[in-house]
Amino acid sequence: MKTQIMKHFFLSACVVIILSVTTGCSTLADAKAARGTGTIRIYDKPYDVVWDAVLASIKSTSLALVVENKSDGTILAQGAIGVFSWGENVAVYVDDADGKVKTRVEIINKRALATNITAADWENRLSSAIDSRLATQGH
Repeated sequence: MKTQIMKHFFLSACVVIILSVTTGCSTLADAKAARGTGTIRIYDKPYDVVWDAVLASIKSTSLALVVENKSDGTILAQGAIGVFSWGENVAVYVDDADGKVKTRVEIINKRALATNITAADWENRLSSAIDSRLATQGH
């Protein structure tokens, strides 16, 4: 009886682990495709100033920079797998919002594994870092 309970528990645990690992995964392509669903900020700063602040903010984190394309305003980065996280996929879009005086930034964060509740919230972290970096710069 005890052996059957242990077998049932072990099989159930294996099924849960397999389902957790194989479902709900995201890639950088998923983060990129989610454009329009992220955290958006509009800054009263020129594109080049905001781009530099965004890039510096990302480089000051543990995110690994994967793609940096200033001409189309795209930055892709990944958070590493660690003790408390299966990693994250981050897409950042920087666009002229109103000629040369306003710039729009959208940050999209996708957990590499959907069930990873301990993944970092890069949308809020990066938004705050960019806000702070731009606030310390003169107009």
